[in-house]
Amino acid sequence: MTRDCRIVLPVVLSLLGLGTLGGCSQPPAKPPVKPTASEKKPSVEPPAAAPDAEPAKPDDKKDEGTKPSQEAGASDTEAVVDLVSTLTTTDSSRTRVITIDAIAEKRRGGLPALDALVAALDDPEPRVRWHAARAIGLIGYEAASAIPALVKLLDDEDPVAVTQSASAIGHIRSDDNRSEIPPADAAIYESAVEPLVEVMLHPDPRARRAAVRAIGAVSTSQEQILATVQRHLGDADPTAVMPALHTLADMGKDAVPFLIDALEKPESRFWAEVVLSEIGPDAAAAAEPLAKLASEGAIEDRVQSILALARIGEAAKVAGPQLIAALESSDESLRYVAAYALGKIQVVEGDASLEKATKSDDPFLVTLASWARAKLHPENAELRDVAVERLMAALTSESPEVRRAAVEGLSDLEDALDEAQRQTLADTFAGLLADSVQQVSLSAGGALIRLGPDAIDSLRGTLDKPGARQAGMEILAELGQNALPALDDMIAGLADDDPVYRADSAMAIAAIGPEAKAAVAHLEKLLADEAAPAEARYTAAYALGRIGPDAVSSEPLLRKQAESDDELMATVAVWAALKIKPDDKSLFASAIPKLRHTLNQEQELVRLEAAVALGEIGPAASTALPLLEMLAEEDPSHHVRAAAAAAVKRIRGLD
Repeated sequence: MTRDCRIVLPVVLSLLGLGTLGGCSQPPAKPPVKPTASEKKPSVEPPAAAPDAEPAKPDDKKDEGTKPSQEAGASDTEAVVDLVSTLTTTDSSRTRVITIDAIAEKRRGGLPALDALVAALDDPEPRVRWHAARAIGLIGYEAASAIPALVKLLDDEDPVAVTQSASAIGHIRSDDNRSEIPPADAAIYESAVEPLVEVMLHPDPRARRAAVRAIGAVSTSQEQILATVQRHLGDADPTAVMPALHTLADMGKDAVPFLIDALEKPESRFWAEVVLSEIGPDAAAAAEPLAKLASEGAIEDRVQSILALARIGEAAKVAGPQLIAALESSDESLRYVAAYALGKIQVVEGDASLEKATKSDDPFLVTLASWARAKLHPENAELRDVAVERLMAALTSESPEVRRAAVEGLSDLEDALDEAQRQTLADTFAGLLADSVQQVSLSAGGALIRLGPDAIDSLRGTLDKPGARQAGMEILAELGQNALPALDDMIAGLADDDPVYRADSAMAIAAIGPEAKAAVAHLEKLLADEAAPAEARYTAAYALGRIGPDAVSSEPLLRKQAESDDELMATVAVWAALKIKPDDKSLFASAIPKLRHTLNQEQELVRLEAAVALGEIGPAASTALPLLEMLAEEDPSHHVRAAAAAAVKRIRGLD
């Protein structure tokens, strides 16, 4: 694979806090929240209303005491036969979906419908296809003969169908706990590995995640997986590979044994190091092989190994001798990352070498080594002050990489600083929000967020500066309730000439929540203004919902907007009305289908809020269960996964 995204040179470019895979994308999510085995089986009755075309996820839960050898009772079999008759004769796609979901509720008892479900995988309607894949997966290992048809569905144009197919394959194999699997079934399982690996390069993160999980279930050979993954990732375009690596990182500790094996092969070593770096402390088991690689091979591979060790943190102290040797090497890239890693890992044995490095004629190395010594001796105010002074000086460097590293280094020391020093840092970081290099301004923004309440006054000072005001308002939104002292500034922003700034101001108010009730009238005015930009009005409705019951005066206006022809406005408005009057059942009928649809939106916050709202509705939102179950396992955001899992429990009355 080409290495366009590699982190090389004078940097540790992302020094102190590299948060992305090779500096190319967003950080990974934590491992998924697993539904518990104690969850009740859902009703076998079909839902009263047809689900919309959203993804669903096979329920990985097995009822305790249910054995593979158990067969459906006669009455269940008769019921399934009747359902098959309906499925194969109806002309209504809505009825087909309802019928398939009723079969899915039978789980293992749906086996008599297997042929009909396999036929439904070719249905012209995407929602029928993915519901059928889900139902097949819920049957378990006895549906292994359907895997070739599910593999075919992995090429479907609908990403939800691909996700459901991959999940179903993994579910079938995970359910197969026979001590001796018949050769024919074993061959079917093995034949699915390569197609699943190809799905790791799918543009949809849910499909990638489902594929990775299924690969681990289907193949018993790490060698086969490694060889197949390397073949596909090695030949692919880097822009396609990076999302696949993110998905591996997203699996966290579960992916580490596979990645340790990958370290042994030169052709897969680099991307394994990148993923381990993203996993961070949960990759502690890889510390020893990474330590070995830190002292051998190409410089760029050694750099990446050292960065991975640094991200693992104190559990990587076994690498101390290799890091000290790298600090004393003749290559500047190795020296930079070694100084960084010695500080992050807290290798006290490296103090003498770091002290020597502070006398180097390389100013950047001097700065890094000073920072590392301050990290090794947090009680030493003199070392800390020297590090802060040198890092502050580095902020004026012509090199944006050095400026970014200095911001991250200062932010990493902020907990040890007094109030006056933290305020100075806040003012300094606020000034960098207008830096001409985006990565520097983004690092400064992250540092301000970490400063929390100490950054509020400095951020308020940016709101009258054209180059920094939008970033300042966005950071205030990130600070949530801590930003309450800036509420008046946010209210003023609701009437700004810049429509984006108006929306950002409303979002910052929303982040404060109920304590922002003083903004209700201003938000109502913006929401009622039909001439206002749509984005600002959407966000105003959202903010009213976040304020909650104290925004009750806006409920009639929100009900009106819930009938809007603008689908997004209607969805946000009905969600907000439910937040203000959560027990108003008259809102449920219009809210549930809108919220179900919203669960499939791209924005993480939108999916999260919809999942929470459906959970708050409770059992009446049962038609959203298939999708919520999928999100609880396959959503790329761990926040959404947790919210979806909680919603499933509440809807089933288990919370």
